[in-house]
Amino acid sequence: MSGPSLEVTRLLQNPLGHPAPDGERGDIVRISDGLSTIYLTPHEYDEATEQQLRYRLAAEGGRARYGT
Repeated sequence: MSGPSLEVTRLLQNPLGHPAPDGERGDIVRISDGLSTIYLTPHEYDEATEQQLRYRLAAEGGRARYGT
């Protein structure tokens, strides 16, 4: 799949929003393409393909631009 590289950051809920230590699953996964950002559970992230992630990011970007 082409396009901007995806930045994936695993985050903790406690302390909220802090990056998870290396090798840890984390509680929340933040995915960004540099234009839009989405948050998924680790399970949702593990189950998604790159194409699905890019689709969700594109959909989120449309909502942000058009206020829907």
